[in-house]
Amino acid sequence: MVAVKGRNVSYDVVVFGAHPDDAEMGMGGTIAKLCRAGRSVLIVSLSHGESATHGSPEEREREAGNAAATLGCTHRLLDFPDARIESNLTGRDRLMRLLREARPQIVFAPSHANRFGHHDGAAHFDHLATGALVRDAVKLARMRGVERETPAHDVRRLFYYMVPRDTYPHLLVDVSAEFDVLVRAIEAYTSQMAMERQGHQILDLLQTYRRYFGVSAGCAYAEPFLCEEALSADAETLFRI
Repeated sequence: MVAVKGRNVSYDVVVFGAHPDDAEMGMGGTIAKLCRAGRSVLIVSLSHGESATHGSPEEREREAGNAAATLGCTHRLLDFPDARIESNLTGRDRLMRLLREARPQIVFAPSHANRFGHHDGAAHFDHLATGALVRDAVKLARMRGVERETPAHDVRRLFYYMVPRDTYPHLLVDVSAEFDVLVRAIEAYTSQMAMERQGHQILDLLQTYRRYFGVSAGCAYAEPFLCEEALSADAETLFRI
């Protein structure tokens, strides 16, 4: 289990991101929804975002704490090098151990398959590497013959956020009721609010993104996800989705 202030803690859900703010900007409404439903959630940022255009590592660590408090979850920042994250054996093993300690049922990570260009934030090479690292770490975590000193753990489901623009999502989560909390969590990253694209501020872009998927989901705001495994449902679930 993950040590938090001297205590060993397991979590229902672990959300991985390459940088502080990835999880909140990519799926903060879903995190808020899970926390509101009583699920324990841990956000893990692989880096401190020290190579970013905006904000110092100290600012971003403080902002990550504020955002997590707003959402009602726990956060942890690792020391992978920002702008230098690689999908390699050392990183896979490290995340495997974290998963075996935290023992989540569900894991989220950025998509590892975004082919778009350098202006597409979701296609940042750190995001792609993080998605690949998490995918492989989830597989390693369930293999009993790997590092026998830590108990194996089988994650029930792995979902990807930061869905590529040319891929239709497999799952849309209605975050309309959580939208105000989502906005506050994103705004907690004060240093990042200066980001813009073609004159559109980052917060406006993130809201528009969720409005777009909300139309498809039949609600005001929704967040999209991919899953590389088949999803199953019983009769009642078919009427809820």
